[in-house]
Amino acid sequence: RLEEVTEVAADKRSGTATEARVIPEQFESPEHFIRTLLPVAESISEDTGIDPKLMIAQAALETGWGKHMIRGDGSQHSYNLFGIKADSRWQGDAVTITTTEFREGVPMKERADFRAYPDYESSFRDYVAFLESNPRYRDVLASADQPDVFARKLQEAGYATDPQYGDKINRIMNRDSLMTLSMDNGAGE
Repeated sequence: RLEEVTEVAADKRSGTATEARVIPEQFESPEHFIRTLLPVAESISEDTGIDPKLMIAQAALETGWGKHMIRGDGSQHSYNLFGIKADSRWQGDAVTITTTEFREGVPMKERADFRAYPDYESSFRDYVAFLESNPRYRDVLASADQPDVFARKLQEAGYATDPQYGDKINRIMNRDSLMTLSMDNGAGE
């Protein structure tokens, strides 16, 4: 079942509410995921130089193409596309879930807090801020114009505990559906 949240904006002149946009909480397909999020990734890319296909591929890996979005124990939606945890430095909202982490190459289930956002654009923006604020990602950001290298360096810098993380991002980034839809500039639906 596709769940959606409608943001409502008040028209200041008339005092009536108008529908601003629909934000899906779950996605029907990889194509729906790409078409919905690619325009946001492209906007963020203009400011950062990080390839939008890379950001979409990483978000796809983290969320299973939007089918496994991070939800808290009370089913609170996090809009967290990049699996960023909420450590002691995080001052915003968070949700707690059981996650799989690799410890010395062995997958283990753990409870962890993850950052929660009001929408997907906030998730993209915080992803960039997270990378920019951590010195260990300096070399990663230096390769923003080389998405294959960026993904590999992201893994090397310890973004995720999965030893195949960079390779997985690269495989997703080079999928036909992502390549075709990104060439169409995310239009349609």
